Amino acid sequence: MTGLGGREAERSRTVLGGLVHLGLFYDDPEDLVASALPAVRRAIAAGDEVHLIVDRRTARTFREGLGDDAEHVVFPPPSSMLPPSAPGFLATVQGWARADRRTTVLGQYPATLPATDCGFGEDALNLVLRDLPLTLICTCHHDLDPDLLAVARRTHPLLATPDGPVDNPEFRRPPTTDPVPAGLWGDVAARVGVDGTAGLAEVRQCVADVAERAGLQGDAVRAAVLAVHEAAVLACRTGDPVRAPLVVEVRARPGETLFSEVVGPPAAEEPGDGDPLAHLRPFCTGAHLHDGPEGRAVRVLTTV
Repeated sequence: MTGLGGREAERSRTVLGGLVHLGLFYDDPEDLVASALPAVRRAIAAGDEVHLIVDRRTARTFREGLGDDAEHVVFPPPSSMLPPSAPGFLATVQGWARADRRTTVLGQYPATLPATDCGFGEDALNLVLRDLPLTLICTCHHDLDPDLLAVARRTHPLLATPDGPVDNPEFRRPPTTDPVPAGLWGDVAARVGVDGTAGLAEVRQCVADVAERAGLQGDAVRAAVLAVHEAAVLACRTGDPVRAPLVVEVRARPGETLFSEVVGPPAAEEPGDGDPLAHLRPFCTGAHLHDGPEGRAVRVLTTV
């Protein structure tokens, strides 16, 4: 039986500050709950928001073990959240994070989770959520597919032990480029070159077409189009069109996410005060501006 125990767990939370990503391997639901219960209780006592994404039998065992503390835990339906390879899971967990307190999320690997999808999802969690005050406990049954077990061991920086979290010698860090690799959001579905604002009509039509194929409908399509349009306007306004045109790439994971990236030359204007993406954030799940020596990238993510 493994456990998440005591003083070392608290030290790990304090030292890491951002994402604490643990792998927990178990034999049966009772073993899983007994192993994770101390960490869940500590999270509740510390004022964390706690989400346990597990099957019905495991949820029932958690409720019995927690007693009255179960009132402080959210049990999202697994079907709406898993597998962790779905960018919808990433976006939802990202939305749970808050600057004023830590969020603890425990998730149970589905038995049918493909190893390649699992690796994709766990690498995305490590890259995209690394700076957020999150504790993620990913639990994996010892009898699952050996390839899936290998991925679980490769993608978790920490492992649960009876004495608390320890470094995982099998962990292999994903590429840590900044911004993170766009390929995490799927293959390129469309690419459009934009030579000034006159080319934005083609961008809008391109985003709409891909959004509809990805599963967005109605107002959701219009919101996604507006967000990317505004991102491109920002890049056109602050960039230097003489040096290079913009390129808009749209990626989609059908039924999950729509990801667009507007890439152009370095900004010719100094950024003003405040958040330059504030006006487009209400129309998407997330937006990010990255300025580097080789150019500017504006990224827009919409969850289906």
